[in-house]
Amino acid sequence: MPHEIFLTSAELCQLLRCSSTTLWRMRQNPGFPQPRYFGRRLLWLRRDVEHFLTLEA
Repeated sequence: MPHEIFLTSAELCQLLRCSSTTLWRMRQNPGFPQPRYFGRRLLWLRRDVEHFLTLEA
């Protein structure tokens, strides 16, 4: 899809208002969106995260 918006770990922590340790724990949840790997960087699709948040609400 054109113009996908990706979030870094820091941006995702800011969006979720959590620490990097909490983000690591959340990633252990099978329902949490899986990151995409770009080299050594982990990036999440914003739409996947938003979808997860609507399911959790």
